[in-house]
Amino acid sequence: MSTILNNPFRTAPGSQPPYLAGRDTEMETARFAVGMTRAGAPPNPVILTGLRGMGKTAVLRRAADEAGANKAIVLYAEATRNESLAAIFRESLEAARDRFDSLPGKLKQSIEKVARYLPKAEYELPAGGGAISLQGSGNVPEQKPFVTLLRELNTESHKHGRYLMLVIDELQESSLEDLNQLVRFIHATAGTSEPVLLLGAGLPSVRAHLEKAKTYTERWQKLNLDFLDAEQTREAILKPIQEAGHAIGEIALHDLVIESAGYPFFVQEYASAAWQRHKGRTIEESDVAAIIPMVRQRLDESVYTNRFRSLTPRECKYVLTLADMGKGPHTVQEIAENLGGTSQQVSSIRNQLVKKDVLFVPDVGMVEFRMPLTDRYITQHRRDIERRSRAKESLVIKESVVSVKETKPSGGEWDGGCDHF
Repeated sequence: MSTILNNPFRTAPGSQPPYLAGRDTEMETARFAVGMTRAGAPPNPVILTGLRGMGKTAVLRRAADEAGANKAIVLYAEATRNESLAAIFRESLEAARDRFDSLPGKLKQSIEKVARYLPKAEYELPAGGGAISLQGSGNVPEQKPFVTLLRELNTESHKHGRYLMLVIDELQESSLEDLNQLVRFIHATAGTSEPVLLLGAGLPSVRAHLEKAKTYTERWQKLNLDFLDAEQTREAILKPIQEAGHAIGEIALHDLVIESAGYPFFVQEYASAAWQRHKGRTIEESDVAAIIPMVRQRLDESVYTNRFRSLTPRECKYVLTLADMGKGPHTVQEIAENLGGTSQQVSSIRNQLVKKDVLFVPDVGMVEFRMPLTDRYITQHRRDIERRSRAKESLVIKESVVSVKETKPSGGEWDGGCDHF
């Protein structure tokens, strides 16, 4: 009998899927780099790129776990805009103390020293009140440069037959200053018998972010994670079900493959819901048919509708045009031409869509939908978005503040926002 507890699918962000389908190339590349590092040969850093929900974090953690079981000292960080990499690595080391208990005494002491001398995270106070660092009581040791500590830890690791591996998720969020120091350190160790491996992941914009730090990062290995193909999607659904001792009908499996569209995040969501619905040992076509409308509505609301709800008429026109242009990214100039204007004329609209988390800039002069399958969502809701794009924007002056008020177009319901240029 299916229950929440024996459901083999994983829907939480960053969780490990039961079967990592379609990511063999990425895993083999990471394993080869780990093998090179362990042998004392300089590895080429490996950077995974892709849109949200493509499984970058899952690959990253799987590779880190395998390396950790293969004598690597793994320092894991999820970069943020508000914290330094040094502070995030400290949090990671403190959280992983139990994992290092079995290490030789001197190496364990070296890890504890790194954690002790790294800065603690600062937390922003509300209303511009500044930031505080929770240092605790007692004497706080003088901080050392992050790279100095890494160099000492790397040397101590190799003395005990280990090697150092830095794993950084959301790499595009790291500061250029931090990244510059880290890249220089990695590059310097490549010329020694004690190389350090960097395994990172981030949105497609991480490529340009790395090159801003150091141009030679363009020679690093960068692997883009895209949608799964139909066969890979079948495997991602079928194998966990079979390993759990259950089965799924061919039509049911086909319907899940079509609905999830090879988007790894959606594969887990739809397969999980179908598992919860079925009785006995087989997921039937009726189970899948019952859950699709419910899951689709929930995902639409959480992933897309919240982003689209605040769009203005001009912004709606922009996203309709971008969706019609097909799979991205597309150049800003190309989009402007399709809108009948210039890049300068539509730049403010693009910037607002970036702020509203609908678009992102993967590279200079390029733009793309932030969430995968946004074009499918637009197709399914096209009539409403087109109706909103025909709304008029009128200026309303109230209490000396000029704001934009959208007037309801004639006919049908309307819930906000898109004008012609």
